[in-house]
Amino acid sequence: MSGLRLHELTAGYRTGRRVTPVLGGLTAGAARGELTVLLGPNGAGKSTLLRTAAGLQPPLAGTVTLDGADLPRMSATYRARRLAVVLTDRIDAGLLSARELVEFGRHPHTGSGGTLRRGDHAAVDAAIVAVGAGHLAGRRVAELSDGERQRVLTARALAQQPSALLLDEPGAFLDATSRVELLGLLRRLAREQNLCVLVSTHDLELALRLADHVWLVDRDRRLRAGTPEQLVAEGMVAAVFDTPELTFDPHSGGFILTGPTTGTAHVHGPAQHVPLLTRALSRQGWTVVADEPADIAVTATETGFLARADGRSIRLPGWAELAGWARDQHDRRPPQGWALRRATPAQLADCLRAAASIGAYFAVESGWVDADPADWWPLAQLYRDGDEALAELVETVRRRLGTDEPRVAVSVLQLGLAARLASPLLAGLARGIVLDLDPADVAVQSRFGEAPGLRCGRPGGWAGTDGQSGPEQADLLAARLVDAHLAPMVAALRRISPVAPRLLWGNAASALAGALRMLETHLGATAARRVRTVVEQLLDRPPLAGAGTLAGPGASPAFRRRSCCLYYRTAAGGHCADCALRPEARHPEARHPEAPRPSRVTEPRP
Repeated sequence: MSGLRLHELTAGYRTGRRVTPVLGGLTAGAARGELTVLLGPNGAGKSTLLRTAAGLQPPLAGTVTLDGADLPRMSATYRARRLAVVLTDRIDAGLLSARELVEFGRHPHTGSGGTLRRGDHAAVDAAIVAVGAGHLAGRRVAELSDGERQRVLTARALAQQPSALLLDEPGAFLDATSRVELLGLLRRLAREQNLCVLVSTHDLELALRLADHVWLVDRDRRLRAGTPEQLVAEGMVAAVFDTPELTFDPHSGGFILTGPTTGTAHVHGPAQHVPLLTRALSRQGWTVVADEPADIAVTATETGFLARADGRSIRLPGWAELAGWARDQHDRRPPQGWALRRATPAQLADCLRAAASIGAYFAVESGWVDADPADWWPLAQLYRDGDEALAELVETVRRRLGTDEPRVAVSVLQLGLAARLASPLLAGLARGIVLDLDPADVAVQSRFGEAPGLRCGRPGGWAGTDGQSGPEQADLLAARLVDAHLAPMVAALRRISPVAPRLLWGNAASALAGALRMLETHLGATAARRVRTVVEQLLDRPPLAGAGTLAGPGASPAFRRRSCCLYYRTAAGGHCADCALRPEARHPEARHPEAPRPSRVTEPRP
């Protein structure tokens, strides 16, 4: 076998008649063209093994061969031509330049005179180029950084033109960047120069990513050899390096905290952010899960993070703020956990399917982020700076209604959108889930028709709301609907048209009442009462308070408004079913086309 091979090797020390074995029964190989990494805990005997493999101390038993030849039987000169060693010991190079230090690597080839010939200079030049140290050649070794010095020492070893290169902890004095560069360099040299490269290191995660082969000394001082994936899959790496606080994770290729955890978390975002989020949260005591309820959730966005816990959401600008938030949640979480937990994908899917079965206004599609942006407009953008897009939507509705008054189109647009948002939220509440339709993740169809579509890139929600009181559920719904959508929607529409806020909030109240009426025809008595209690609570709170009166179950109209939706000013004319001016006008042709149910609201004609 080409390369370095151990067979039944016992490595240790002999002092007079005293023999001290450190490692025994070692059989392994390090092939040419490959990077082999020697790993193990401190004090396991890695340096002893490496010195024995390099011929710097004789084996107590067994054999070490290099390219089939017995290494201990080689003469010192011949061994120096075949094998190069770089140890951790710092060297005092005096006033030598980097090139002069590399030239020492040619001494096994120069004879007793030590004179370098043309071929020797060529070998030195090639070694310097191979490690990328050309810019260092004229500098004094004493002036080099640790990383630069390690490159020069590696070049000195290459100048020997060996078939095997052994390095003992070459990154011991290097920073993280230099260690990465050095190990990558050694891997490249193994391939380009067909070298057998054996490196002893403590950089476990880096070594497992770059090594072709691993020699692993376990806690019982036995040598395990194989590919990194083989040793990880067989549990050897975990057996050697796991501690009560840290566990090697084969999926990420790194260590994760395994101390006491506070709870579970969902993480979402671009693929490159998910492992970083997992690591950041686990450091604060959270376990990331996928298919089970979670206590908290974090989504990476273009501007930072959206973090959720205990039914509340907060936007965080950066990683430091996220770490602080996760630590605070760790400290304040009750021992028994929060009543509200992030719903699983299966729970959300069931909730959305049940809602969609009620009617078009209750349906929320998934995956709008993959759709044509010309067809779907994110609500957050419309609320924040979408005046031009909003004006286009209003114009679309105005033309469809055949009215010359922009205020009428604004009112009808807002009523339809409010109903579209309120309906699935109430449907979710009936199933014990408050949907989390974040404006940044929800889009509306640009062609705002009879039943304007909504899409959500990643629907989320909180489970366990059926165990809360009416006021607590109303708090959640107010945050998800009123604060997140209705308030910024009203503000945005009033930027483009002078519509009275009382009219728009009356529309929002009517949308809630209409969604409730539709739900009550599909729900059992207990669920219907629970949802009605929440709607009543919400309609008693500003800014919806005073918008009108909610009728009892089955009563018609469902809601008696105190403001007019202006629908009577459209070409079709007439009054909506909730009209306070003519409550008896409840004919089918008078129903507002934007309402989910004939419980639309209008206000008296001025």
